[in-house]
Formats: sequence, C-alpha cells, structure tokens
Amino acid sequence: MTNFFDAIPDDWIGPGETTTVDVEGIPVAIANVEGEYYAFGNFCPHQATPLGGQPLQRKCLIVCPEHHSMYDVRSGDCVMASDDGFTGQLTMYETRVVDEVVQVGFG
Repeated sequence: MTNFFDAIPDDWIGPGETTTVDVEGIPVAIANVEGEYYAFGNFCPHQATPLGGQPLQRKCLIVCPEHHSMYDVRSGDCVMASDDGFTGQLTMYETRVVDEVVQVGFG
C-alpha cells in the first residue's frame, strides 16, 4: 500500500521547473511537466549529484549538471548516457494532487 505525504503547494513550481523537498526524511525532486507532477530521488544515480532545482529541457528532461546524463522525469529512464558512458534510472515516486497540495507516495 502506498502512503502519501504532503510535499508542496501545487503552485510552488511552474511548468518546466523542478524543486527539492524533504518528504519524511527523504530528499525528493519534484518536476512540473505541463501541469503534471513527477517525483524522483533528488540524486543522479551516477555519482549522486543533486538534480532538483535544475530546469527541464524539452518539457520533460532533466540533465545532471556534473556528467550530463539526461533523464525523462516522467519515467526515470536515462535517455542520454553521461560523458563517461553511464546509464541508469532515477528512483521514481508516485504523486497526486489533493486540495491543491502535491503529495508524494512511498511504498
């Protein structure tokens, strides 16, 4: 069963933006893709570079600022390997909006 926790107001970030929040002690990045919210582990799976706060590219892609891996925030899939060839996947979390609050689910 998934347990949901309040993360941010639904007007906290606009389309194409991301942020990082602490949800139940876990650093979570949240992205707004044209009004839909996606949550993922804040750290790049390559070498743990923080991702939250980076702007989205092409509406749904986030680029690691250190080694340039590119991930689709809707699925967590790596769509472009890092400079040294690493491919991996973001840790993804469920999201929903309840009473104008974006919630992140674990479990």
